[in-house]
Amino acid sequence: MKKILYLFITVLIISGCKKSSFVSDFDQTPEDRMATSVAQVKNTLTAASNGWVATLSTSAGGGFGFYMTFDDKDNVSMYADLTDDAAVTSATSTYRVKTGLGANLIFDTYNYLAMLADPNPAAFGGTQPTGFKSDVEFTYVRSSADSIIFIGKQYRQLLKMVKASAAQKATYIDGGYKTAINKVKDFFATVKYPYIEVASGATLLKVAFSLSTGSTLASGKRATLTGILEDGVSTATGTGKFAFTLNGADFVGDGLIYQNITFTRMAWKDATTLALYDSAGKEYIIKSSAAPLTPLTLLFGFPTTFTYRKISITGSLPTGVTSGFTSVYNTVLSNFVSTSRVVNYTTITLTGNSTLQVYVSYNSGTSAFVATADYTYTRSGDVITLGASPAYSANWVTRATQLLPLTNYMLSGPFRIDWVTSTNPNAGLLGGLYRTADASSFIYGTL
Repeated sequence: MKKILYLFITVLIISGCKKSSFVSDFDQTPEDRMATSVAQVKNTLTAASNGWVATLSTSAGGGFGFYMTFDDKDNVSMYADLTDDAAVTSATSTYRVKTGLGANLIFDTYNYLAMLADPNPAAFGGTQPTGFKSDVEFTYVRSSADSIIFIGKQYRQLLKMVKASAAQKATYIDGGYKTAINKVKDFFATVKYPYIEVASGATLLKVAFSLSTGSTLASGKRATLTGILEDGVSTATGTGKFAFTLNGADFVGDGLIYQNITFTRMAWKDATTLALYDSAGKEYIIKSSAAPLTPLTLLFGFPTTFTYRKISITGSLPTGVTSGFTSVYNTVLSNFVSTSRVVNYTTITLTGNSTLQVYVSYNSGTSAFVATADYTYTRSGDVITLGASPAYSANWVTRATQLLPLTNYMLSGPFRIDWVTSTNPNAGLLGGLYRTADASSFIYGTL
């Protein structure tokens, strides 16, 4: 009975104590926890004595690679694969790690990352007002012994960093990044129609692989796989963004996905053999074909089940192509310049099963305008025949003199759908509409 009484008294004494008289040694305020997180992130960044190999996907453009070093005086130095100069010239700026909705890494002065966010087209080819839709402020996500991952605060693209080795650091500093990039470009300049082999049941299917090594907003830094499926008629395609590395390239964002296979990187198997590797580590050697594997006519059409239905000309025409259309389009560009206007881009798009639109975006000073010409068409196999009475928009009529060479050319068909080959390895995947009366003259642009 006395034991029960003593226990009761003890409970009363404990319950009468103020809450402030007991503080767990393991408790931290939210502010303390955030301060700890900020300190851990900064310490992690600065403790990597050999720096970081980083990749970033942009929301509107392709992917990009970086090498960064952070010091404890809030300075960051970096190389990048944006341009040849960026690959060999270190850019130094400042950074901060501060609290927000998590620990935030902020690049607060101009650097190669900021070029991707720059809305001025002259900076790196982005568009107003969003640039490449890329961030300079990132939120910490997680880290491991050799890596740290952030996510862009606005566009939600992952900035992934992996600790560099001493050998990698030396290679970046000595200009080896540009050498590595050029080695990949030279490979695809030599292998005109590269492909890999993918198993479908007991059959190995040849799947064309293309790499757009330029950095243009619309098509640069993308890789594409396209192939005819086992039935011999159906086609499949997959496109992913990539960043150059010292040993090839990493596919960033969601990766390069083709027929439920996720390809994560491209790397040199040996000094002359380049291969793709999937998420399971399986290897796919990149081989060379004498001609395109998939006829473009199977890929270009309407509805959207076709891989392509638009040919785009961003600013000037792709280089490395010889066509009678080149002088026609360049005359249009010159005509606009002579009236203090500039053509931004032109697209030729199948807008329906029997309708095609030519869309010309141009500026007069700071004001943007669009001129369109809408055609009906019939298609027989790979040949498109345009109707003779297109519907022109008011702006097309207003700019009729400047657009006349293009107006006349569109009525010079019929046109045959086919691939276009460029001597420029950075030109990307090109398609064309060839005049059936003169195969040396054809409309061409990025698919």
